[in-house]
Order: sequence, then structure tokens, then C-alpha cells
Amino acid sequence: MDNKNESENIELRSEKVRHIIGQVPPALVRTGTMVITLVVIALAVAFYTIRYPITIEAQGKVMRNESVELLVPYEYLYLFDEPRMARLTLEGQDNDAAPVVCPITSHSENLLIVDGNHYFTAKTSIRSNGKKVQPGLKASAKITISDKTLWQQVHAAART
Repeated sequence: MDNKNESENIELRSEKVRHIIGQVPPALVRTGTMVITLVVIALAVAFYTIRYPITIEAQGKVMRNESVELLVPYEYLYLFDEPRMARLTLEGQDNDAAPVVCPITSHSENLLIVDGNHYFTAKTSIRSNGKKVQPGLKASAKITISDKTLWQQVHAAART
């Protein structure tokens, strides 16, 4: 019964009150529509332009002939069918120094178990810039798997 009384009360209000209640403020609607449109456009531009790199972290050591052998988690083996680049940071290297960027030259599909974790090896070669790199130095690597934009990532995932 309360619902019926409320609907009857609305009809009993004067025409001026009904006009004010039914009127949408046009400036507020325009401003709200403009803000929502700008936010959607900004998100779309970001989606098409911002790069979203996917990297794998690996540890390794410098071998003879300035080669580096990296232990990469075995779950990522399927990603090494294509050439990959690694950003190497060597033990003792200044934290502000730029990492050495070099291609992964080879990888082995053999399973290695270290401390209960599964790995495979990937090898790369450090180009010497006049510096002598000592065998046995520890190396940290970030191996770039993908450096596509968000749109390219979503589009590639949709095709597979």
C-alpha cells in the first residue's frame, strides 16, 4: 500500500515540481559525457602505445672465452624456439652501469636439477669492450621474451 500512496503523491505534486524533478541538468550531463569520453580515449591510446615487456630472470656464471652459461627455469623451455636477447649484469659491476645486451646463442633441452628445482642451460657470449671478464663471475640475466604493446599481446593471444 505504501508504494501506491507514493505514486499517487507524485501525481498530486504541482506541475512546477514535476518539471524540476524530471529535468536533467544539461551542463552536468555534457561534462560527465566529456569526461567519460576522454578517459576511454586515453585508455585506448595507452593500450595501443605502451609496451609491455615480458622477461625471464636467470642466474649463471662466466665461463672461458667470455661465454656465459645461464640456468633458466625449465618451464620456459618452449619459449626458446626463437632467438632471444639477454640483459646481463655481472658480479662486481657498478649498480648504475648499463647491463650488457647480448643474444642467446644456444640452449640445451637437458633437464638439470639444482636444489630441487628444474632448469635448462642457455648460453650467450659477452662482447669484450677492452675489459677482461674473469671466468667464474656470477651473472644475472633478464631474458626478453616479448616487447610488444598491450594490444599486440592481446591480439597474439586471441589468435592462439
